[in-house]
Amino acid sequence: MAEVLTAVVIVGIILTVGVIVLLALLERWRVEAAADQFAGDLRLAHTRATEQLTDWRVVFMADGTPLGGCSSADYCMVKLNFPYGAGDPAPALDDSVGPGVRELPDGTKIKEVTFDPDCSHGDRSAAVAPSSCGSGGAQDDATRTLEFNSNGTVRTLRPGQSGTVVISSDDGSPVCPVVFNAPTSRIRIGEIFYP
Repeated sequence: MAEVLTAVVIVGIILTVGVIVLLALLERWRVEAAADQFAGDLRLAHTRATEQLTDWRVVFMADGTPLGGCSSADYCMVKLNFPYGAGDPAPALDDSVGPGVRELPDGTKIKEVTFDPDCSHGDRSAAVAPSSCGSGGAQDDATRTLEFNSNGTVRTLRPGQSGTVVISSDDGSPVCPVVFNAPTSRIRIGEIFYP
């Protein structure tokens, strides 16, 4: 009888450890899926902008930006009615294409957004490297809107900035960074890690 009880206890311990490992893996896969979805939507906005020759924006709703129909979404994809550059009057949204409301998988969120003032304009041989220029407060007041331009570039509403959007589980761990480079429009999913 003691042998049976010992076997039951050992099986119970193995099952408990297995369930804990499985739950951790599921959370990791959920964050990876959210990062893949977000990066895929950034690439889609880039493709649409270059093919349709107008600007597309990806707006993170955590910013509180009032866009009709997607105020409670995780982020939104919107088309502008014409491309514009710095100094042009603010463009209106294209009324023929409603905002694309996007939700991340359950249990995930956009944890943080950081922008890197890129005063070298992508020139790696510049005297001032992209990550070490500009004022320290640029991250605090930067917008949480990425704009994909018809010429193939991406910018925040402050031109020439690259950055990282961090996707995490609701409890903050694990996290997965999605990195975008303004001059090249390259979007890369970073390694998932546990802070």
